[in-house]
Amino acid sequence: MKRVRRKGLPTNAIEMLHRNLRERIVAFEHYGGLKCACCGEDEFSFLSLDHIDEGAGNTERMEMFGNRYQGGHHFYRKLRLKGFPSGYQVLCMNCQVGRRDNAGICPHVKKPLSGPELLDEFEKLRVGLGNDVQMESEECKSALANVMRRALRRPQAEPDAT
Repeated sequence: MKRVRRKGLPTNAIEMLHRNLRERIVAFEHYGGLKCACCGEDEFSFLSLDHIDEGAGNTERMEMFGNRYQGGHHFYRKLRLKGFPSGYQVLCMNCQVGRRDNAGICPHVKKPLSGPELLDEFEKLRVGLGNDVQMESEECKSALANVMRRALRRPQAEPDAT
């Protein structure tokens, strides 16, 4: 018996790529559209789904797949089958990684630190050994998030040569 293929999709591999792309697009459209919820980036290849609750991704992937590294089209399909539960948003990878490194605050939202400001934040982290109570303070957590961020360097004005 001859296998019948859909018109325009000559191989099974192409059909799978098309299905996976469709799953991703449908998920993105459900969770806010094909643009970053933070900065508005609309380059499709930069976009991904983000868990609104920080740190929930590994736990959820372990529950869904038994593997914290599983994701991609498998994840989008599971979301569709579950009826697109709440708790997700579309972010570009810059915003997603920036939020991860900044205790949930995107670098687009927070004013960039100068070199001296970054050093001041680092000084706040200097606590004695075994002083875990201080390390759990909001001030220390904020300082650690600031240190983790890279200070954006603004070009300095050239001095006049006169």
